[in-house]
Amino acid sequence: MSKNPEKYLTITKQYGPQEFKEKGSRFISFLYPVGGKEEAEKILHVLRKKFHDATHVCFAYRLGEGEERYFRFSDDGEPSGTAGMPIYNEIKSSSYFNVLAAVVRYYGGTKLGSGGLARAYGKSAALVTAVSKKVTIYIKKEAEVLFPYHFTGEMMQVVKRYSLDIPVREDRVEGVYMKLAVPVGLIDEIIKVISNKSSGKVKLLKV
Repeated sequence: MSKNPEKYLTITKQYGPQEFKEKGSRFISFLYPVGGKEEAEKILHVLRKKFHDATHVCFAYRLGEGEERYFRFSDDGEPSGTAGMPIYNEIKSSSYFNVLAAVVRYYGGTKLGSGGLARAYGKSAALVTAVSKKVTIYIKKEAEVLFPYHFTGEMMQVVKRYSLDIPVREDRVEGVYMKLAVPVGLIDEIIKVISNKSSGKVKLLKV
């Protein structure tokens, strides 16, 4: 059984255009961060309008958080398997998630053949991924904790030490309630630290 991923790689800004020519054809590549299918399709719509005179606008996008949840690619009229798949393979080989890569082609009058096309689209996608800056995102899980008021100092030390986000904090009759965003790779360690500091009286819930 595979271990659940603790982090993944993505980008936080657009890269491109990166351009090169192959036998007269121009290949222009872009790389975008995307939060879902809808955002990816909106970016593609804008690209198609901007490059309305291009011969093809081919693309691939890959969604997920350390595990592939969804992907899509398109040859946009090029021979099957010569554009979208090579672009997708470049995204995958970079271990990127939640990104869209698009390659715009202006035909230059000389046919490249299936192998030549696949190499050109792959190279174009590789050029833009090569200049991108990889960002590591740590996957977080929601946890709840309820502790007595006198334990607030110790609890905030844990929060600060592990840079935990606190989406919700409430003062209740029985103590302080917090909803925390905890990196999955640190859950066991944080559970142990809180238990030790409170002599087993305070525990993380719903992790």
